[in-house]
Amino acid sequence: VLRNQQASFEVTEKAAEDGDQVNIDFVGTHKKEAFDGGSAEGQDLVLGSNSMIPGFEEGLVGVSAGDETVLKLKFPKDYHSEELKGKAVQFAVKVNSVSVKQMPEMNEDFFKLYGVEEGGEEKFREDVQGNMERELRNAIRGKVKNRVMDQLFELNKVDVPEALISNEITQLKQQMVQQFGGGQQIDLSMLPDDMFKDKAKRRASLGVIVSEVVKTESLTPNEDQVRNRIDEIASTYDQPSEVVDYYYSKPELLSSVEAVVLEDQVTELVLSKGKVKEEKLSYEDAVKPDPEAEA
Repeated sequence: VLRNQQASFEVTEKAAEDGDQVNIDFVGTHKKEAFDGGSAEGQDLVLGSNSMIPGFEEGLVGVSAGDETVLKLKFPKDYHSEELKGKAVQFAVKVNSVSVKQMPEMNEDFFKLYGVEEGGEEKFREDVQGNMERELRNAIRGKVKNRVMDQLFELNKVDVPEALISNEITQLKQQMVQQFGGGQQIDLSMLPDDMFKDKAKRRASLGVIVSEVVKTESLTPNEDQVRNRIDEIASTYDQPSEVVDYYYSKPELLSSVEAVVLEDQVTELVLSKGKVKEEKLSYEDAVKPDPEAEA
C-alpha cells in the first residue's frame, strides 16, 4: 500500500492493461445528445480503479495511444442521477497516452519518506507494523464505542434541556468552521441552527445518558487507562516522555483524556451487561469508520 502511494506512471507505447493509466478525451451521449458530466479532456484514468461506470474501464483494456473507440454502455439502475439511471449511452473516447505504474524501490530514500532515517528495512517494517496495530486498535475501540452509544440512544429516550442542545449546536458550528473555514473569521449566526439540531439533540441526549450511568455506577477515570491513552498519543512523537509530562502538566489536556477514558469505561460496563454479537472483518473494513448514525 505504501509503495502504491509513492508510485509514478511512465508513458509507454504498449497496449493498456489492467492497472495501467490512460489519458483520455471522451464525450458521452444519450440518444445522440450530450449529457451533463459526461465529457472530459485530458483525464487520467487508472484501469481497474472502478472510478467510472461498469464497462467503461474494461472497454479500454487493449487500447494504445492514438486509438479512438466508442463504448456502448448502460448506467446502473441505482445511479445517483435520476435522468441517467439505467439509460443506454455511448462514450466516444480518444486515447492520448498509456502509462505503466512504476513502483519505488525499498531503499533508504523510500524509508525516509516515512520518517525512518536509520535501521533500514527492518526498522521500516517494524514502524509500519506498529502504526497498523495502533490504527486497528483505535478503529475497533471507536467502532465498539459508537455502536454502544447508538444502542444507548435508541433504547433510552430522555428529555433534554434546550440549553444543552443550543450548546451542542454552537460546538458543531465551531467544528465545521474549523474544518472548512480555513481559519477565516466566520459569524456562527450565519449558519442555520436547523442544520445541526438533530445531531446536537443526539449528542446532548447521549451526554445526559452517559452522565447518569457514571453517576449511578460511581465511575471515576481509571488512572491506568488514562496513562495508557496518554502513552499511545505520546508514542507517535519523537520524544514520548516529554509529551507525557506535558499532558500531565496541563489540566485541560488531562481532563480531555479522562473524559474519553470515562466513556470507554461506560462502554465496557454496557458490554459486560449486554448481549454481544462478534463480527469478523478484514483489516481494511475494520479501520473504515461506520456510517454516521441518523440522529
